[in-house]
Amino acid sequence: MKLYVCWGTFQVPGVRAHPCRLAHEALVAAGHAPELVKVHGAGVLPDMTRGRREVKRLTGQSWVPVLVTDDEVVTDSARIVAWARAHPA
Repeated sequence: MKLYVCWGTFQVPGVRAHPCRLAHEALVAAGHAPELVKVHGAGVLPDMTRGRREVKRLTGQSWVPVLVTDDEVVTDSARIVAWARAHPA
């Protein structure tokens, strides 16, 4: 299981809940230990990093977080949170 994130899973002070952090916390709370893949860059920029190009190849878009399991690819933090709740380890 891999979780593609921007820079990390930390909360940026003064910013709304960070999507990568929400996804990671939900997976950990469900008993998973995903491999974190830092893609760097920003989703609004051209896909200049290897990680962003990989996310684009997997999903057709450049935004993270993205969860990749043996069976599926899940985009969007809310969907990843829902997936984690439905698939405890």
